[in-house]
Amino acid sequence: MPRKWGVLVAVSLMFFFITSATFMSLGVVLFRMTRDLGWTQTEAGGSFSVLGLACCFSSLAPMPLVDRIGAHWTMMLGALVLALGFLAAFMTHGLPLFLVGTALMGVGFSLTANIPGVYLLARWFPARSGRIIGVYLMFGALGGVAGPPLAQAVAASAGWRAWWLLLAIGAAAMGLLCLVLVRDRVAPPVDPENPAADGAGPAAWRYGAAIRTPQFAILALAMVITETCVSIVHTSAVTHFSKLGLTAAFGALMLSAQALMATAGKGISGTLGDWISPRLLLVGGLALESVGMILLGFAGAPMLAYAFAVSFGIGWGTAYLAITVLLIDYFGPRTGSAVLSLVWLLTGFAALGPTAAGMAADRLGTFAPAFEVSGALLLPVALAALLMGRPVSRLEARGPRVVVARTGA
Repeated sequence: MPRKWGVLVAVSLMFFFITSATFMSLGVVLFRMTRDLGWTQTEAGGSFSVLGLACCFSSLAPMPLVDRIGAHWTMMLGALVLALGFLAAFMTHGLPLFLVGTALMGVGFSLTANIPGVYLLARWFPARSGRIIGVYLMFGALGGVAGPPLAQAVAASAGWRAWWLLLAIGAAAMGLLCLVLVRDRVAPPVDPENPAADGAGPAAWRYGAAIRTPQFAILALAMVITETCVSIVHTSAVTHFSKLGLTAAFGALMLSAQALMATAGKGISGTLGDWISPRLLLVGGLALESVGMILLGFAGAPMLAYAFAVSFGIGWGTAYLAITVLLIDYFGPRTGSAVLSLVWLLTGFAALGPTAAGMAADRLGTFAPAFEVSGALLLPVALAALLMGRPVSRLEARGPRVVVARTGA
């Protein structure tokens, strides 16, 4: 098997595993842990916030580690950190140890998930990076489909501790797979006068210049608010549906359903990207997310819950893919991946969402206001994305250099 396909298989399976094991299934397990350990909704939401904050604050680490020790050792290290986090959750009897565990999970996520994954695929598949990244993100979304019902089944039959123990074993196995299959693509030396020469893009973009563009600000804000909505949904939806008279199993099913719709959104968007601008896909995705969040606030009837799952899932998947592809398309694989790391650092603000939603629910008795407010915030960002143009580098602004040969007197 050619090396590039081995890389695609390994990073995709790792993304499938890590997505199903952390953000997508944590809300399901938290429902049982909160009940068994006597935590408040604020404390439960805080544990999710720690996971998100740790993930975001460690998001600048993968690229320097890839440069220093290689992608395969970086992902193996991340898998070991994940395993330690899952073991801490397995041994939890109080909130402090669980917070340590979720922090380790967040660091492990950064070292194994989309930052090194997107970078590797953009380098190994330069001519088809958008479509290949779409396939990769689909695997992650499928992990979100499998995670909630699997967590529900294991926790219901063997207890939530069994779930965390299984994940610790799985993390170690996935780390070994990445150690065997993942390698960096050897590229020719980079011309310091033209960083685009190594396939970084049609124009030379340096990191500092890229993050000063308004396009970066819009894309980063879109990701921050999207991840805020996702975090609130994953932490609160199961409890929210239970308060509305539906069951915890139904809530887990809805998490799985919206993840399935996110998978469809990423797959469809990856294909449509050949004909439709990723910028327009982003606008549509953000609008659908907003509709889904508003529907969730009133989803006391199954049909409204299904409508939420379809709208929010497709919108989330489409926006997520579009933001990632736009960063690579605008700034190139190396600079774009580094910029993506900063975007994920900024999504640390999204980790405040579950805590704020939990506090609102403790005071008001419902999560609905948190859903409505976060959904409304997506609309002005969608408008800004609709109006933004492509960023122009200094080299593009100056135009092509003309070399005049001397012919002598």
